[in-house]
This record gives sequence, structure tokens and C-alpha cells, in this order.
Amino acid sequence: MANPFEAARHARSIAGALDAFAQVPLLRAGLRLGLFEALRVAQEPRALAERLGLAPDLVAAWARMLHAQGWLAKRGEAYRVGPSVEWLLDAPEAGALSALLDYAVESIAPRLGALPELLKGAERPLFGDREEALRMAAITKLFEPRALRALERIPGARRPRRVLDIGCGQGAYLADLLTRHREALGLGIEVDPRVAEEARRRLVEADVTRRAEIRIGDFRSAELPEGRFDLILMNHNLHYFAPGERAALLRRARGRLDEDGVLAVQTLVLTEGLLPGLLGLQAGAALFDLLLRAHRNLHGLPAVRDVHQALRDAGFAQTGEVPVVPGGAVRFVWGS
Repeated sequence: MANPFEAARHARSIAGALDAFAQVPLLRAGLRLGLFEALRVAQEPRALAERLGLAPDLVAAWARMLHAQGWLAKRGEAYRVGPSVEWLLDAPEAGALSALLDYAVESIAPRLGALPELLKGAERPLFGDREEALRMAAITKLFEPRALRALERIPGARRPRRVLDIGCGQGAYLADLLTRHREALGLGIEVDPRVAEEARRRLVEADVTRRAEIRIGDFRSAELPEGRFDLILMNHNLHYFAPGERAALLRRARGRLDEDGVLAVQTLVLTEGLLPGLLGLQAGAALFDLLLRAHRNLHGLPAVRDVHQALRDAGFAQTGEVPVVPGGAVRFVWGS
């Protein structure tokens, strides 16, 4: 006979999984519809629904569910945002966090829903939809402040004079580096014209356009200006290249470095251990690796040892690592 306590424990695990699954679309709805912003001031669901022109019964059910999950506080019949939601609204990374919720609903859920067919050999979809690419670029901003601090711990990268950003995305790293280093010049290469336009806008906002340029193209074949760089960046894009292509890619980058220059490759890696587990980074990296592999034009997260080997195969005499987040789930692997 089954142990009733064990059965209850397993049932609770399933209930917790369903609860966690529901939280993302509920949070996303709260952000997209202005529900959270309105609930900075406590109010009852009916008044909230009337104010925003929404269905009263669904607003009440939405608030009840988020209160049960601990995201909303309740006093009497009125609800108000809790501390975690206030952080979600006001954190410097609020835009990236919102993009992450969108990515979970628009990209992760459909890929996981299709997993049975993909596991049986169905054709994997292409990654490259404009909105998907922009969301991915926005999500990487979650690591940007820590990454910029980590970059200063890489030998030779503290005071760059000429920066090349391969696959620059929306230009956040290039813009911030040029803002920090007023004498530096920068070049960004981005294969997606729409994302490149976002990068140009970011450089305008940072007022660094006189010292920076964004070019559209694939770095492996793009025409580059004369001269060499003392810092070359690759941020969260090594998985766009098949393992067999990486040495040639890195070799070309090495050919554009100054004698004392450094190439810094930032990547999420599969990491196990107590700290990554407690921070949720172990599961997050494993999920991202699965999603990458679910596309036919992307590749799984690289093993750190393989990045070192690719750098050595490209001719770098020295390689090293600098963690970006605690536990090392995100890190720079550098070569010089």
C-alpha cells in the first residue's frame, strides 16, 4: 500500500510546479496591462477593473491568485503590490526583467510544448524572429552591470583605447564602455539590421556617436576598418556558432588584436554546485541550453574547457576566466 505521506509530498511537488508555471503569465499580465502600476495604491478589484477597463471577475481572480502566491498584499478587500513586485517595477533591470517574462511566454512555452515532437525528430524551428532577437538582446542586460565590473578584472581590459564588439546586439556594452572611457573608440558588428538600428539609437542616447560606429554584417566575412583593437568582446553569442566554426571565428578576432590586446568571451555555462543551485542559475542555464538546442540554427551552451581549447586552437598563448555572477554560471573566458 502506498505511503499516504509520500503521496502527499509528491502531489505537493506537482502542485508547486503548476503554481510556478502560472506565475509567469500572471506577472506578465500585471505589467502589460498596468495592473501592478495601479496597485501601488491599495484598491479593490472592481474599482481597479473599472479604472483600467478590464473584466471585473478576471481581475478579482488574477489578484486572488497573485495574493496566494505572495506577490500582492491584501488588507480587507483591497490589494496592493508587495515588495517583490515593487522591485520588478523599479529595478534598474526592469526592462530586461519584462523582456524575460515576455520571452518565457512567447518563446519558452511554445518550445517546451513542442518538445515531444522535437524529441521524436521533428524539424527544429529557426531562431531569428525580430521580436525574439530583440527580447534576447534585452535579457542580456540583466548581466551588464556585473559584466562591466568583471571586465575590469581581465588583464589588459581595464583601460581600452579601441574596442570591437562582435555581435553587439542593442549596443549596451559598447555604449557603456565608451561612456566610462572618454578617449576610447568603438566599433560594433551586428548581423541583424533591425537590432543594429537599436544599437545606433543606444549610442545616440549615450552621446558617443562621434567615437563609435555600428556596421551590419557577419564578423567572419564583414569588411573591417584599418587598424587593430586592444579589446574585442563577444557577449552571449558564442552559441550562434557551431563548435567546429569557433576556432576560425576566434582566429579572425585574434588577427585584429594589438600585440597586448585581449579577447573577452562572455557566456552562460552549465554549472552545478550549491551556490548556482540556491540562486536558480543551475536550472536557468540548463533550461537555456535546452532552448538553444531546440533551434536548428543555434547550438548548446559551450563547456568552459571547450572555450579555452578553441582559444588555444586560434593561437592565443594565454587564457583565463573571470566570473560575472556568483557561482560562475556566467563568466568571461579570455585569451591574449
